[in-house]
Amino acid sequence: MYDMSIMTAFGIRGVKVITTIVKECIFKFHVLNQVLICCDGASKGNPGSSGCGFVRRSNTGGYLGAVAGGLGVATNSIAEVMALICAGEWAIRRQYFNVCFSLDSKAVLQAFSSGKIPWMVINRWKRIMVKLHSISFRHSYREIIFSADKMAKRGSSLRRGEVMIYNEKLGFLGALECENQSYFRFC
Repeated sequence: MYDMSIMTAFGIRGVKVITTIVKECIFKFHVLNQVLICCDGASKGNPGSSGCGFVRRSNTGGYLGAVAGGLGVATNSIAEVMALICAGEWAIRRQYFNVCFSLDSKAVLQAFSSGKIPWMVINRWKRIMVKLHSISFRHSYREIIFSADKMAKRGSSLRRGEVMIYNEKLGFLGALECENQSYFRFC
């Protein structure tokens, strides 16, 4: 009330406040014998210099590798799609055939889950589907799969077609996501 009386005395009617919703998000690993691949795409501008990135984790949380790739000029949506395609092809090359893809793009997740694959990658996706024994998808907020977000941003700084493969965890990646730890999203 004291604050209100001071505001009234100075003729201040009200202060606009932008309300923020805070969501608690929890990172979970996947089922036994399945590799978790957290994928993300990034674009500096839309369209702009784009890249994709992904981080592969074991079902116990171990770091299995990461990749950043340059896509050239593309939209954010295309970068998200290419992150999933490149992650699937990489899993096959590494002979991981039971995969859970974790993405922050609901649009890409819905498209691939429902079989409405973008025309430009449909043949690549069909080749991935034939090779993988089991595929699952899950939506994760960017705040939960932040390591993939860092890789995608690194990819957007690379030239088109340039790929950086990190078999050992490097310092720039920082701490990885921890299971059952709370992360917060501000909407």
